[in-house]
Amino acid sequence: MMPKLGCFSFWLMVVVGAAVAIEVQHHEEKQDLNKIPGVPGVDYPVYHEVPHTHFSCHNVPATPGMYANVETGCQAYHVCHDGREGEQGAKFLCTNGTIFNQKEFACDWWYNVKCEEATHFYHLNADPEHNPYFPKKKPELEPYANDIHDASKFLIQA
Repeated sequence: MMPKLGCFSFWLMVVVGAAVAIEVQHHEEKQDLNKIPGVPGVDYPVYHEVPHTHFSCHNVPATPGMYANVETGCQAYHVCHDGREGEQGAKFLCTNGTIFNQKEFACDWWYNVKCEEATHFYHLNADPEHNPYFPKKKPELEPYANDIHDASKFLIQA
């Protein structure tokens, strides 16, 4: 037979259990940087949030666009669009060990990217073939887009 818990003991267990559950829920495990090649903070930056820098969407060649922030070692990048996100646009961080590859418009391993050359590729934002934010034409507006559905154009007449 189980002993009866007093009302106080019962509520004490509930409160302590809830506090432990909340603590576990808020505990964030730190990334194991030992699994990333190189020395953190030397070979690649390790920001946990986008720091304030002098980057400004007013100084970029084209909008919309994605731009590496060289001041952060390219771990941060900005999406400049219509100005509603402010002077720095929407700000993002690549995960530790990766930095923004301006040529590819994506985060890549630090050893694959030369951050100091990022500004030389800012102009790719003006190229609709490279820029993922550049509005794409709808297929139905492209000439001959519907020709693949008309098999009669591919028949050989004898």
